[in-house]
This record gives sequence, structure tokens and C-alpha cells, in this order.
Amino acid sequence: MIISVIFSIIFICGVVTVDGFLHHGNTYRYNIAATSSTSELKAFQWPTLPLPSFDKVQAAPSVTTVGERNGLDEEYPWRFEGRFIFRPSLVRITPSSSSPPSANLLSLFGYSLGGSVVLEYDVSPVGPYREYVTMGGVVGIGQVSVGEGNKRLLGLGQWGTDLYVSTQVAEDVCKQVWGVPAQVANIDFEEEGSVIQDGPDREVASGRAFKLSGWDNTRVLSAEELQQKTKRFGNIPIFWTPTIKALWAPISFPNISNKLTQEELLPVHKLRLSASALRLKQCKRIQPSEGEIPIGLTLIVDNVLIEIGEQVNSGSL
Repeated sequence: MIISVIFSIIFICGVVTVDGFLHHGNTYRYNIAATSSTSELKAFQWPTLPLPSFDKVQAAPSVTTVGERNGLDEEYPWRFEGRFIFRPSLVRITPSSSSPPSANLLSLFGYSLGGSVVLEYDVSPVGPYREYVTMGGVVGIGQVSVGEGNKRLLGLGQWGTDLYVSTQVAEDVCKQVWGVPAQVANIDFEEEGSVIQDGPDREVASGRAFKLSGWDNTRVLSAEELQQKTKRFGNIPIFWTPTIKALWAPISFPNISNKLTQEELLPVHKLRLSASALRLKQCKRIQPSEGEIPIGLTLIVDNVLIEIGEQVNSGSL
């Protein structure tokens, strides 16, 4: 089981290339190797249009609309910027445990790798918001559609059982644009605290509520470094099946199975991930859920850029 856990953590954390680390107490500092840079914004020019008459002036449309295409690259029309943490836990898998459709939930000796992913977006197609994802475990053999009559198999990924967002417009864009079954929840960040603490989670009148304290530990880069547009590294490709909230290693295989209909196959998108800083720090889980064994560490990724492509319909990945 230890080998399985280590392999799973390497898979989730291995979205960046690590050259080495320096130890500072409970903090490990990684240097990330550059692969390529992101696209540059085109220069903005004011359009030349006649001014409307005052009796025909209409209210300008909202700057932020559901599904606004704010990408920097035409192949990836949507982008998200900010920071996130991945807090891994072992989660117990039983015959009654839920599992995602069109994929297999993997376990070893009755446990899989779950935990939580918490994100703070400064930039998104619908403005700033927060996101909390409960991770159900490692999955394999995801059957995806890549166009009418075409299908592929995805090898290994991580599945999220529930995805919560902090604003209604974020729920709307998740559901309407990508088909993500998101839910609005109270997601409270407290900046103070020497250690990141996840929890306690609780039920409130409006639904679920999540609390993260010590969030200032996720701000690896200073405000000055962010204003200077510190370079991002990575451009790591990832596959995403939004309807089951799963991220996959960017490897696919031929699918010769006829067990699923075209409608049962998962839609898939290509993602690209870049970031400026990565840290591994101590983290406390307050009131773990039933069957959860926290590992006590969290992966912090700051100044992240997540780019989302259109649904794949070209017949191949």
C-alpha cells in the first residue's frame, strides 16, 4: 500500500518537473524547470464607431458573462489564475462506496488516494471565486467520447466526488459551459495561522460550509512579484472529464469495447497547467470524514494558470 500511495502522490504532484529542494522547517522548496511560455495578449485598439444619439443609448452589457472566453491562446479559450492546495488523504473504499460512471475506482487493501483540492481564483471567466473539491479516489479505464462514433480509453486519474463553489455565477458557468455538477457553498478563508488547517466542514441552512485557516501560507509569491508578472513554468497537458470531475494523465488508448453507448461515454477536454511556485507544507485536517486518514501534508501551487480547451470532437486525443 505504501508503494501505491507514493505512486499516486507522484502522479498528482508530478504536474511539474522538480530539480531539487531546500529544507526549511516544515517547508520544502522546489525549483521548477521551464518548458515553454504562454501566449501573449494582442494589443488592444479602440474600434472606430459612430457615437449613438442620446435618445437611443442603451445599457452596456455586463463585462463578465457566463462562459466568457478569456483565454490567452485560441486553443484554450478559458483561463483561470490564482493558487490552490492539494491535501491528500487515504480514503476507505467499501462495496457500498460510490464510484464514477464510465470509469473504475481503484483501491489497494481497501484504500484509495483522496483528500481535498481547494482553489482561490483571482481571474476566471466569471471573476474571482473559491472552489472546494472532495476527492473520492484514484480511477482508471475512463471511457471517453472524442467525436461521433469515436472513443478512447484514459489510463489513470483522480476523481472528485463533490465540487463546491462560492458564487452562483460560478455554479452557472460550471453547469452550463462544461457540464460540471457544481454546488454553491460557504467557503471561508482565514489568512492567520502558522499551519494550513482544513476544516471543520459543517452543514448550514444554505447547504455546506468549509473553513480553511492559515491561508496566507498559500501566498508563496509577494504582491510585488505578482505585479511584475513572475514567469510561469510547465505548460503541462492534462485530460479533464468534467461530468465526473476527474483529471487524467495525458495518455489515451484505443477503445474496442462496445459495452457503453455513445451517450454513456464521457466528454473530455484538454487542459494546460502552468505555475510560478510550488511548496510542500504541513497541513492539519480538522474532523476528518468517516474512513479518511489524513497524510498531514499539502501541496501548494501559487500563481497557477489553468487553461481549458473545447470538448474534444476531432476523433483523437
